[in-house]
Amino acid sequence: MTTLAEIRRGYVTVSGLRMHYRAAGDMNSPTVLCLHQSPSSSAMYEPLMKLLADEFHVLAPDTPGFGGSDTLAGNISDLEIADYANAMHEFLQQLNVERCFIFGHHTGAGIAVQLEYDFPGTAIAIALSGPTLLSDDQEQSLPALASPIEIRPDGSHLQKMWQRISAKDPQAPAQLLQREVQSAFACGASYQASYFAITRQAFAQQLPAIKCHTLVYAGDGDPLYRAVEPTLALLSSGERATLAGGERTYVCERQVEPVAALLKEFFGRPEH
Repeated sequence: MTTLAEIRRGYVTVSGLRMHYRAAGDMNSPTVLCLHQSPSSSAMYEPLMKLLADEFHVLAPDTPGFGGSDTLAGNISDLEIADYANAMHEFLQQLNVERCFIFGHHTGAGIAVQLEYDFPGTAIAIALSGPTLLSDDQEQSLPALASPIEIRPDGSHLQKMWQRISAKDPQAPAQLLQREVQSAFACGASYQASYFAITRQAFAQQLPAIKCHTLVYAGDGDPLYRAVEPTLALLSSGERATLAGGERTYVCERQVEPVAALLKEFFGRPEH
C-alpha cells in the first residue's frame, strides 16, 4: 500500500524534452515545487519530501541536463536561467498545477525567482535557501568551480572531482559526497553551463518584481549567507529565517528537520 511519504517517480515531456521528477504526498494537497542546486538532482530532496508529504503534495523535478532529465536543445553554453524556468513552467502545466509554493536552493533559488518573474502568479509564496545574489568575485569565480574534468586512465579524475565536491562541505557524509560526485560526472557540461547561466541572471533586478511573500535564509556557513540581507532589502514582501550550526551547501539534508519545520510553518500560514 502506498503511503504519503513514499517517493514516487515519473516523467513528463516538455517541448520534446523528457523531464524526470520525484513526487510525494496527496495530490489534492497544496503543491510545493522543490528546485535543486547544481550539480545535484531531485535526489537531494528525498528526506525533505518525506517530512513535507503529510501536509503537501511535493514535486521535485530534475533540472534539464541533470539527474534523469534530458538536456535543453541548443548550444548548452548559451542557456539562460530563463530557459530552465520556462521548462519548469511547462512541467507544472503538464501536471495541471496552476499555482504552487516554490522552494529553491542555490541554483534552484535563482530558477525560482526567474519562474515567478517570467510567469507572475505561479508562486503562492517562495522560500529561497542560499539566494543567488552574487558578489562580483562570485560571478567571476563560480564557473571555474564547475569546469570540466578530463577523464584519465589512472582514475585521477575521480579524486579530483571528489576534492572539488567535498570542498563545499568537508564535514558532509561520504555517501552524500559520492552521490554528488556521480551527479557531477553524469550531468557533464550542464554543470558549468548552469553556473554560467546563474552569473548572467539579472537576479537583483528581478527581486523587486516579486510580489508574493518570500522567505529567505541560508546556513550560516553557506558562501551565499552574505546574500540574505541584501536579497531581503530588494524584496517588497520578504522575511528571513536563521539556521545556526555552521551548515553550508547541504543544509537541506544535514538539517532536514529544521528546514522542514521552517517550510511547513511558512507555507502553511492561513494567509497563503
